[in-house]
Amino acid sequence: MEGGALFNPGFLGGSFLWWVGQIADDSTWRDNISPGIHKSKGSIPGWGRRYKVRIIGLHDQGETVIPSDQLPWAQIMYPVTAGGGQTNSGQTPNLRQGMMVFGFFLDGQDQQVPVIMGVLGNNEQTELSTKIGDNRVTNETPGSLATSGYAEGQEPKSRETKEKVPDKGKEVEKPKPAEQAAECAAPPAGVQLNKNGLRPDLPLSKQQFQDQQSARATADARGLTGAARDDFIQQSVAQGIKDRCAAANSPGSPTVPGATTEGITSVHKMNAAHVKMEDKLREKIPLMKPDDKVGSALKAIQTVIDNITQKIDKYIKAINSYLEAVTNTLSDIQGLIASAACEIAKYMKIIFDKMMEYVLKLLNQTLTGPVSATPSSLRYLFGDVKEITTELVLCLYNQITNDVCGMIEGLLTEALNPEELVEQAQQVGTASTSPAASPSVPICYAEDLVADAIFANKDAINDANNTIIDNINAFLDDIQGELAGVTGALSDITSLIGDISGSISSALSFDNLKLNAFGCELSPNKAVSDFYTFATGGAAAPDNQTPSTENIDQAVSNKTTVPETKPETEFAQPTKATEDLNIGESNAETRAAAAQERDLTLF
Repeated sequence: MEGGALFNPGFLGGSFLWWVGQIADDSTWRDNISPGIHKSKGSIPGWGRRYKVRIIGLHDQGETVIPSDQLPWAQIMYPVTAGGGQTNSGQTPNLRQGMMVFGFFLDGQDQQVPVIMGVLGNNEQTELSTKIGDNRVTNETPGSLATSGYAEGQEPKSRETKEKVPDKGKEVEKPKPAEQAAECAAPPAGVQLNKNGLRPDLPLSKQQFQDQQSARATADARGLTGAARDDFIQQSVAQGIKDRCAAANSPGSPTVPGATTEGITSVHKMNAAHVKMEDKLREKIPLMKPDDKVGSALKAIQTVIDNITQKIDKYIKAINSYLEAVTNTLSDIQGLIASAACEIAKYMKIIFDKMMEYVLKLLNQTLTGPVSATPSSLRYLFGDVKEITTELVLCLYNQITNDVCGMIEGLLTEALNPEELVEQAQQVGTASTSPAASPSVPICYAEDLVADAIFANKDAINDANNTIIDNINAFLDDIQGELAGVTGALSDITSLIGDISGSISSALSFDNLKLNAFGCELSPNKAVSDFYTFATGGAAAPDNQTPSTENIDQAVSNKTTVPETKPETEFAQPTKATEDLNIGESNAETRAAAAQERDLTLF
């Protein structure tokens, strides 16, 4: 029989060798897997899922004797449920650098063809190193084998190969040194704090001992005794712990390894994904009710304002809170305000449409008298007049709603003042006794916002109403003059046209269409919910926080200054002097420069 370990009939018997090792820095094996689309099988230097493994007892722990790129390639043993790849039946191994794996040598005593059979799970409480591939053995003292899967290797990863930490892998507490982490952690079940506010199952830290001694000296100087002295010492020590933990949880505190949760044992441990999911589940979604469009629109505006204040509050707190910083999804406050302003403008259109409907209703009612007094042979002329006046009113209110988005953005920016809030939060620091800066708007702010929008267009609406009346009166004068030569028995038609103005509350609360056609019909049940959340379902604000049309009418009457409208951002356009740009050549030059830079970094 031919020689060699592979042809030794006993190599899976007496020569079956087990091993445990650690997957090396992926700088040495990541190129086996192309991160992008490639046409040719030979476009990658290696093939498939193979890994460099540093085997315990066979290879040195550091890089001094055997560099990682000289380690043997380890194959993967897949389960029977995965398949071997033929007919495209297969699964992808989920192995990363730093993981502890075990297996056997396929070539027995030669020990050059390791096969990975399984992987050992990681404990989330293990402190993981953020470096891999360097010489971690100093003065022949072995270091820890626990390494993060996101550890930085000898060669930095490109944008395509750089792993992005998922939200479920992000800690919500800032990593701290072991002593401080124990101080800030909540006591386990069954452990009660002692009279000084400390955990009896842990020894006093240096800072806690100093706080305790300082509090005792201060208490003695003040002449405190008995329970008052004990309470003062306990409060002083507890405040010291609270202040230190608040500073340690700040995003600006010194960085300590452990910002990622990398394990499979604590599936119920809170992470950033839980917090983001909870925020999304409790975000309010406005619900429109067909039986009260104006009231529903006002409540929807209030809901939108409530949503953006909570998001801005989270953004402000992220300056000093690690939890808010790691779970914050807002990057542009002004962009959020602009988006909310346009959403509010959608509901403002409902309110202005109701006012337009009220004006047209009054106009039709007012024209009933003159039309009745006009001879039937001339009444058709009023059809043209109504069509023209309706078109003019429609154009007016369309112009109003078209410009309201920028005005609301300016009003929201002025009310929330995000720049000042950010500046205050940056000056506050992380002390627990410092007040937290947060956006604050009154409960009735939705009413003020609508009142500002109506007041800004009040003159335009009144002028339009007066113009309509003047034009109709001129038309009636012409009819009166034409009929005067025929008969003198007709009354003065022009005196029948009246005023089409009215109060804001009347315009917003009138019903143009009755749902109850017959007096004996039962009234339909009105919807109750004003907003919806995925966490609790439908809900409504308390009655004392519900906006009212009467308050809007009063607010409009009290307004004196017209709010400014934020100009709409125009699209940038090239001028005549702008040179032509060849996009193909630009991309080619960029790719060539990137390739050259990549080649230089490999040597």
